[in-house]
Amino acid sequence: MIKSFKNFIVFATLLFFFTEKSFSQEYNIVPLLKKVEEGKGNEVKEELQPLMKRNPGDPSLLFLSALLTEDGIKANEKYQKIIQVFPKSNYADAALFRIYSYYTAVGDEKEAAFYWNKLKTDYPNSTYLASIEKVSLVSSNENEEKETVSAKAENFKFTIQVGAFSNSKNAEALKTDLEDSGYEVELVEKNVAGTIFNVVYLGKFEDKKSAEKILEKVNNDFQLNGRIVSK
Repeated sequence: MIKSFKNFIVFATLLFFFTEKSFSQEYNIVPLLKKVEEGKGNEVKEELQPLMKRNPGDPSLLFLSALLTEDGIKANEKYQKIIQVFPKSNYADAALFRIYSYYTAVGDEKEAAFYWNKLKTDYPNSTYLASIEKVSLVSSNENEEKETVSAKAENFKFTIQVGAFSNSKNAEALKTDLEDSGYEVELVEKNVAGTIFNVVYLGKFEDKKSAEKILEKVNNDFQLNGRIVSK
């Protein structure tokens, strides 16, 4: 998992130097990205706070903040802001890639396809496109095999995706909290083109109505933003 995350940091760092859409007004986060690669994420978080105060609205710093955000939902919101408000940022296509990776990891194929097409349309020269296309070919074959096996083993159609984290410890903590309350929980690690997400699923339901009742209670009791997904 650490190796995959480092690969993404290296990729983003190189992208800053070689992209055709580099803008000098953005803060140069490359030295900070290198620190993250070295495992100094907490140190970078401390450095980032005063930088964001001195450079409010800087999209590169916002990207770095999103990269350091361990909750997938909150990180996704920051990446969304970059592509909506700063579409010409140095890291706009990287933000789109991360959004695509998030929706792929949580199994939202419709949203993942939408952002893949957006990346392809808005940033046709992005180096992230090649990595997505390669992984998509491999994943489709693997998913077909897994679906065949799981269909025989289990007879349920829906589950609740309650969280997605870049940090496995956060995912484990949520899993433990839910299990302590009597819920059946599954933790799945998903690697999307080198981007790791630890996805937490709760329950197995034969129909959507049954899942909806549990979803409302879990969201309220644990202050979550879970959603029902097909399995």
